[in-house]
Amino acid sequence: MAAEGVRHLIRERLRTGRLPRERTIELWHGPGLGQTCDGCGLTITMADRMSQMCADEWRVVRLHADCFVLWDKERRTGTT
Repeated sequence: MAAEGVRHLIRERLRTGRLPRERTIELWHGPGLGQTCDGCGLTITMADRMSQMCADEWRVVRLHADCFVLWDKERRTGTT
């Protein structure tokens, strides 16, 4: 998926609360395990790098490494 399309999805998910805007409680980076990315909606394969974080109330959020970078930038800008 093109970066601009992912950026749009992440902005929308931030706006609706499906992705957290605040800092995370815990953060882990490692190989994908086949789960769905909460940013773009695609599978995070074992060949992909994954960022897994615990957000408010220990809700688990999984993102491709590139989606994590976009999420972090978008949540900081607050333009949603």
